This record gives sequence, structure tokens and C-alpha cells, in this order.
Amino acid sequence: MSDIVPRIDTIEFDELVEQARGDIPRYAPHWTDHNLHDPGMTLIDLLAWIVDQQVFRAGFVGGRHRTAFAALLGRQATGPTPARGLIWPDRPVREGRFVAVGSDVVCQQHVDLDFALAWDNPTGDIGAGSLYFPPVRLVGVGRTLDGVALAAPSASGGGGSWTLGASGRLANTAVSLQFDGPLGATGPAQVALGIDVAPPPGPAPAPGDREWGPVTFTYRAGTDRWVELDVVHEGTAGLAVTGVVVLTVPPTGGATGSSELRLEFARGFFPVAPQIRAVDVNVLPIVQRRREAPAKLGDGNGQPDQEFALDTTDLVPPPSRPRGPDLEIRVGGETWQQQTDFARSGPDDPHYVRYPDHVLFGNGVNGRRPGRDMPIVVTELARTRGVAGNLRHGLPWSVPALGPGTYGQNRQSLAGGADRTTADDLVLAAREAAVGRAALLTDAELAAAARGLTGMAVGRAEVVARFDRRLGDRRIDGVRTLVVLPQQPAWTDDGSPPDVETPSQAYLDEVATRLAPRRVLGERLVVQGPVVVAVDVAITATVEAGAVLADVERAVRRAVHRRLAAVAGADADPPWPLGRDLAAMDLTAVAATVPGVRDVLTVRIGRAGGPLGTDPIPAPPDGLVVAGRVDVDATGGAR
Repeated sequence: MSDIVPRIDTIEFDELVEQARGDIPRYAPHWTDHNLHDPGMTLIDLLAWIVDQQVFRAGFVGGRHRTAFAALLGRQATGPTPARGLIWPDRPVREGRFVAVGSDVVCQQHVDLDFALAWDNPTGDIGAGSLYFPPVRLVGVGRTLDGVALAAPSASGGGGSWTLGASGRLANTAVSLQFDGPLGATGPAQVALGIDVAPPPGPAPAPGDREWGPVTFTYRAGTDRWVELDVVHEGTAGLAVTGVVVLTVPPTGGATGSSELRLEFARGFFPVAPQIRAVDVNVLPIVQRRREAPAKLGDGNGQPDQEFALDTTDLVPPPSRPRGPDLEIRVGGETWQQQTDFARSGPDDPHYVRYPDHVLFGNGVNGRRPGRDMPIVVTELARTRGVAGNLRHGLPWSVPALGPGTYGQNRQSLAGGADRTTADDLVLAAREAAVGRAALLTDAELAAAARGLTGMAVGRAEVVARFDRRLGDRRIDGVRTLVVLPQQPAWTDDGSPPDVETPSQAYLDEVATRLAPRRVLGERLVVQGPVVVAVDVAITATVEAGAVLADVERAVRRAVHRRLAAVAGADADPPWPLGRDLAAMDLTAVAATVPGVRDVLTVRIGRAGGPLGTDPIPAPPDGLVVAGRVDVDATGGAR
């Protein structure tokens, strides 16, 4: 059997003409002149040319197509991006001095790489003006954990990691930094505080992830009153990552002597307690970036499709617009807009298209033509070396604005530098995504992925299929609800039940955002906290001869609390399943397994604060049954 499918992806003009010529005797036997001068052959040539163009378009996969296909698989072209890092001072500066943002910072072993003092603050503006370097030393560090004052392991703040509280509960926790002089200058000054923190388990938070905190910074010089400082830049994501916090310190007002800076956490969101490894002032945030002054590309000539040579492969946003475009072109003083192509540009639209080695302007139909003698100027540029800026730790650095000699070292490697994504890189990344995408198909996979989220301290995650609390009892295909709880305080032997800390909406949104790329396509994934159903329990039991009544009662209370815990402990069995009703018989079985219990006489249960009885306690599908008050009355043993 012959193949009737035409080869439309590779057939060319000459082959199309020959196929048509070969079919003439079959369909037009009276047509005998097949030479080039025949008008019919001219029409065949014309049709073959049209089909050849259509074949080319049908089979062509260019850069724009590859980019679109990669985007469908979640892969976008990136880069270049500059390397960033922190320079920690080796010693205090001798006198207070202002250093302008953008000033050179030199790596003494890589003088060919351009680094600058810079940070990007939340408003999108580069750190304005200058950074002030106070001539002070950190002479003491104190901690207040849950209202109790403790000393830090190292007075310098660099003698080992120390935890701020436990289980992320930091309401009455603070860190106090004592300096041998005021941090301020004669006027308001921006001062950099470097904080080296131990990262939470797993990969570091990515840019755009929800920040922890906020941390509140208060300050006083000498015996002055405490004042809350404005945060110009928060580079630690609320003590989730190592970084620099830039603070506006008020004028000294002639004050001398010591000063104190407090870090307070009462207002913040902290899934786990941060750990600080080192802290100091005058820590420099740097970026690998070379600035270029505005330059003229040339003058317009009024013709269509004007080109001007410009290398755009290593451009990054300059200091004047850190969150803006990396390329800005002005024609005759007017800022023109960059486009991917001119397909939607009108005759008067001030558009240009950027290529790796040049910029192209319109033809007067699609995109405006730069007029004759109009100056075409590129505004301030910044270029980066990408991967080349990622340097190892422990290198010496100098700051020319602070004088000759070594200023300090980078304790951590400089990171974040990346080259521009090429078309081949994008195709490779898309191919890997297509064959290696690990969708969260099963409920167990979804729950395990939630528990493994970095920095979120998810203590419990369970899935309810075909359920959405907003839809009541309706069961909907294509919907899964993930019920999550952060880690909870453990039950103690005093018998008091811990409060269940339900997650905030910000916490739930962050979990949903991180899991979204791996959800099943077409599925609606709902992330929520549980409906807490607290129950009071009263148990009477007899104990074996020789058993100590108080010990058995305590053990029974512990067993009930562990079975009806919000989150399982490290060495405990799984807690009560989500959405399962609780019957008195269930707790009878729990109490009967406690060593020393001979017989469980009665078990009465009820909603917390209500009457007790033997009726089961119902739980909705997303209900979490937890123990409230547990009373145990044991008889028959020794007191």
C-alpha cells in the first residue's frame, strides 16, 4: 500500500514542480508542451512557489516558537544576572565616614571584575545617597527568650549559632546589640547591619518567596529614649537568609558613649525560630556590575529599518532603575519602547526591537522611523560578567573611598551570577521539564511535598479529595483540599493542653504558591487550615497491683494527648486521622494499652467546655479532633 501522506515538512520547490509536471499526462492528456515557455508551466511554477512558502511556515520552528513552547512547560529565558555578596569588616573604621552608593569595591585577587556598593530596596529605588560607616565596635550581645534575659554564647555575635526561641514562638523574644559608641552621625544616616543566619532545612528561599518577619529595630544612644528605626532595605527576608539590613539612624545630637540596638520579633511571622551565626555593623552589600555613561548611538536618517550596533547580551538594570528595563533608548529626547517585534506596531508608535548585537527601528508602517538628524541616545547602562562574578569565600577586599588597605573579607561565596539564557539552553531546560516533571499525582505525594517545603515548618499535611469547604457537602471531581498545620508546641506532663496555632492566610498562600507548579494540570488545589474540634475527656480506670496511681494517671493523660495531638511528636504514633469521628470506645482502647492499667471502667467525652457523655463527637471532612482537658481517675494501686 502506498503512503498517501505528503511530505510537507521537507518538500522543496523543484520537487513540487516535478510532481506537478509528472501528473499532467494523467489529468490533462491533451497538454503536450511541458517546456518553460508554456503559460501553464508558468502557473505551475507560481503555485509551487506559494506551496513552498506554506511548507516552510508549517515546518519552521524558530526562536519565538521555542520560547513559547518552553513557557508552556514553565521555563523562561533568564539572565544575565549579577553576582551578589557581603563584605564583612576585619576591623572598625577609624572615623565616621559616608560612602556613596555605587562606589567601587575591589576584590584584591580579581581586580578585573567590577563590583560596587549597592542594594535594591523594596520601593524599587537604589539605596539613595550614601551609607554611613560609624567608628564603633560591637562589644556585647544579649538575648531575651520568652521574657527571660540570657547571654549570647559570644559577645561579638560571631562565636557560634544561637537560636531565638523555640517552635517559632517569638512573642517575648529580642536580641540586644551593644556598641561602644553611637551609630548615628550629625544628621540622619543610613547604617548597614549584617546578619549571618543559619538557613532553614532544604534549599534557601527563592526570590519572590514570602518573607518572614518583619523584625522591628529599636535604638537608643546612651540613656536616651528608645526609638523605632526606619528600614531602608531588608536583605534577610526577616532573618530567613543571610543579608544586610539598612537602617536610618537619627542624629546623635552630641551624644557620646555607648549605644544599643534591639531586634524584636513580636510582630513577625516566623515558621521556625531563626538562628544567628554572626552580626556586625558596616557590612557591605555588593554587586558585580559595571556602569556605562549615556552614549549616542548615532543620528536618524528618516529611512525605514534603521539599525544601530549595540551589544545587549550582558545588560542588567543600572543603579538608576534597579527594577526597571536594562535598556532605555531616547530618540530626539523621547523615550521609545522596546518590543519583541513590530507585528502590532502602528506607523506612529515609538517602538524598537532589540537583538543581541543591534537595535532595529520601524519602517514607517510597522513602527515609527527615526527622523533625519534626530539623535539616538542610550541612557545609563550596566553590564555584568554573569557566572564569572561567583567567587569563593575568604577573599580580601578593599574600598577605595575608605582609604588604602584591606577592608574585609567575604565570609560566604558570592553567588547569583548567571549568564544569559541561550536558545539551546532554553530548549534543553524545556526538554528536561517535559520528561522529568514530577506532578503530585497521589494524595500521599502531595502531602509529602507540603511537609518538605523549605522554611515553612509544616508539621501536618493531609489531603481531602473531591472536597472544598466553600461548597459544603458537595463532592467535586478535579478538586483536592490540602489541610496543613505548622509545627505545634508539645504537650507537657502538667496536663495542660497546648493551644492549636492555626495557620495564617499568608502562610496558606505561601504553601499554595510553592506547590502550584507541581499540581496536576486542570486540578483545583485548595490549601487551608483545619477545623479544630477540641474535646474534653474523663476516664476512670483500675490499675494493677503495685502500680503508682499518679504515674498511671499521668501516663493515661499523655497517651490521650498524643493520640489526639494536632501534630505528631518525634517519637509518637500518628495522631487522630483528619475528618474521623471520635467515639468513647476509641479512647478506651488508648487507655487500655497504657502500662499499669488493669481495666478501663468508663470513658466520657464531649466538646470542650460542654457536658460529657458517651455519644460520638462528629468531625467534618477537614476536622481535626484534639484533646482539651483530660481527667483521669485511677483506683486500686498505690498512692
